[in-house]
Amino acid sequence: MESASLNELSSSGMIGKEEFVCQYVEDTHHFTTFWEGKNLLHHMTAVLTFQIILMFTVSRITHLLLKPCHQTFLIAQIVGGMILGPLLLGRHATYLEMIFPLASRMTLNTFAEFGMIIHFFKIGVQIDPKMFLKIEKQALVIGVVGYISSVAFSCVVYNIVQALYPKEIANTGTEALAVTYAMTSFPVMCAFLSEMNILNSQIGRLSLSASLASEACMWVVYFVIFNSIEALNSHSYKPFIKMSMSACYFSIIFFILRPLVVWISNRKPPGKPMTGTHFVSIMCILLLVGFSGSVAGFPPFLVAFWFGLILPDGPPLGSVLAERLDVVGSTLIVPSYCTISGLRTNVPSLTESKSAAIEIVLIASYVGKFLGTILPSLHHQIDFWDSFAMALIMCCKGLADLLVLNNLLNEKRIEQLPFTLAVYSMVIITGFATLVIYFIHDPSRRYRAYTRKSIRESQHENELKILVCVHNEEHVYPIINLLQASNPTEATPLSVFSLHLMKLSGRATSILTQSDSSDKSSQCINNVFDRFQLHNTGCVTLKCFTAIAPYASVHDDICFMAMDTKSNIVIMPFHKRWGIEEHHVFSDASIRTLNQKVLNKVPCSVGILIDRSHMSGKLLVVYEKSFCEIAMAYLGGGDDQEALSYSLRMAQHPQVKLTVFWIRVKMHGYQRNLKNSFIDLMDHIHQSTKHKNKVTFKEEIVDDGAGTTQVIRRMEGNFNLVIVGRHHVADSPCTLGLAEWCEFPELGPLGNLLATSDFTFSVLVVQQQPPFKYDLRFIR
Repeated sequence: MESASLNELSSSGMIGKEEFVCQYVEDTHHFTTFWEGKNLLHHMTAVLTFQIILMFTVSRITHLLLKPCHQTFLIAQIVGGMILGPLLLGRHATYLEMIFPLASRMTLNTFAEFGMIIHFFKIGVQIDPKMFLKIEKQALVIGVVGYISSVAFSCVVYNIVQALYPKEIANTGTEALAVTYAMTSFPVMCAFLSEMNILNSQIGRLSLSASLASEACMWVVYFVIFNSIEALNSHSYKPFIKMSMSACYFSIIFFILRPLVVWISNRKPPGKPMTGTHFVSIMCILLLVGFSGSVAGFPPFLVAFWFGLILPDGPPLGSVLAERLDVVGSTLIVPSYCTISGLRTNVPSLTESKSAAIEIVLIASYVGKFLGTILPSLHHQIDFWDSFAMALIMCCKGLADLLVLNNLLNEKRIEQLPFTLAVYSMVIITGFATLVIYFIHDPSRRYRAYTRKSIRESQHENELKILVCVHNEEHVYPIINLLQASNPTEATPLSVFSLHLMKLSGRATSILTQSDSSDKSSQCINNVFDRFQLHNTGCVTLKCFTAIAPYASVHDDICFMAMDTKSNIVIMPFHKRWGIEEHHVFSDASIRTLNQKVLNKVPCSVGILIDRSHMSGKLLVVYEKSFCEIAMAYLGGGDDQEALSYSLRMAQHPQVKLTVFWIRVKMHGYQRNLKNSFIDLMDHIHQSTKHKNKVTFKEEIVDDGAGTTQVIRRMEGNFNLVIVGRHHVADSPCTLGLAEWCEFPELGPLGNLLATSDFTFSVLVVQQQPPFKYDLRFIR
């Protein structure tokens, strides 16, 4: 046959209920061009490339349009597939055949399913299998009861519908949906909670553990109970032989392939990234696992997930694999698979008479899951709104559920109509639940009834409790200096809680644990704090913690720690760090966003430490080896009073001298007779023996913000540390002009001035947390 005729050859036939289409046989040595008047989409490579670009573009635009409704990216991708398929292009068969010809769908589907192997392997690598051993009792009960109740509800309703309308639901495969649709997948929960920024909230952690229990329950039912029932019904040992062969297969993966991958990852030099050769070797092993899984009768994506699950999560292996596989998987593969699933739905089939019967069974599954989650949650004395939000979270579906539906459809265990209804139900219910969860679930609700802590209150208790947060080793020594200047003595002891904040990388779940010695950087940071405690034996109590979480939600861990430890103040490092030379400035926008959320949410006072000790060459008090000059600018207001309280405590240190600048406008005659609480405070301090000759007060009279700026500039070169409050008296003339332009509003007018100008002293900006005000929309 001539090559020209081969280029245009296509044929079709019917195999069962599927239309079989022969691929175009094209001459790869001859490519046509647009100006030759030929259709470029007749080339399979061009079609596939165009489809991937189109699906990526439509999914991004759909997500942008649904973003005001707070929908997840997965829902937007499925809706994008529906738009490209039955809702829009599917109404015009000509355009649909041109963009998604039948001959190309097999190639596109193969590409997407191959990508799912890589995507679920990446998810498995990020999960720590030890979590199965750490499931709490309440999470186990919620997960198991939720799954069983969902299966029970849907099965009971299915039997009732089948008895009433046997012809409507017969041979549709709805009974398979009743069992598999009840599962709450752990990978789905990880992705959903991470996108909603509640991964490390109390309900987020509980939902993750409950989903683990739910998925484990599903696999026990699938492998053990179903095979046992099949063996009893058929009077055969084949199901048990199948189970034994499966156990042998996974034993080979665990005891042979897993050590091989770990050995390859350990071959890289210490401190060096994984080489391309090692990465490709691991990918070849993954493909071998996917191939052997298909031969053994398992879905390749499921075997890839289990293979990733048994590999070490986190750095170095988990983080490297997750980073390298995430871009391709999240950007191209997942949108393609979701779009294909949307294309496989069929809107006209929704009008069939049997649709109502199938939809009733699906709704029963959701109702069973909701009731099976909220009732045990309330039984374990979880707040009603948290229980309600958790029940909605457990009802949400994701990519794993989409894969199960596609496999059931491919294996002819369900028909097209149940598949379409299940996908549409997933989009509607998950989308609605996402919107409701966004508005009703506020992790800071538990801080509402908590008594706000401050430094001023600690004056009656003597002991000051400080929660210090560090991101890396550069933040440790400035904070140690500040703690040492806080005068830890037997009469005024310190309780220090150090929290090392680490960005979630190579792991699917957040971690909040005490003294994580497995990470070298955490161990180095803890060692410095341990030396600080040893130097102040009997005066300092220390506990070190590590929080590994997305920076978008790690503020919830900080707030929980502040509440749990009853801290008076949280010290956070500023997002900018200065080097020895003035132009060497390092900035991290994620730290700034975190500081803003902590200032808004934490249930105690907050201090933002701007460290410039490397610029001036002057450190603060390090183990009492140097003298420290501290200045405090007082303009009035609650935050300034809190900053003054902290300054006066530092003034009790034998190596610290404090100068308080009272910046005010000129008083008129009638104002001099008014009682001023600050003047009373100065008289009290002057009469106090512990502050004698340690505190100097200077009264500075200014007309506006320019005068305040001049006072601040005169501090340059005379002090090591300047302490200011974030907010001051409202509408004070002292800040006139300073608040109009503010690059860092989270620092207030004076803090912004001190952070943006070329001063060489360090700065501490203090905020006294006001009483909690419930806001319907909290900062995420």
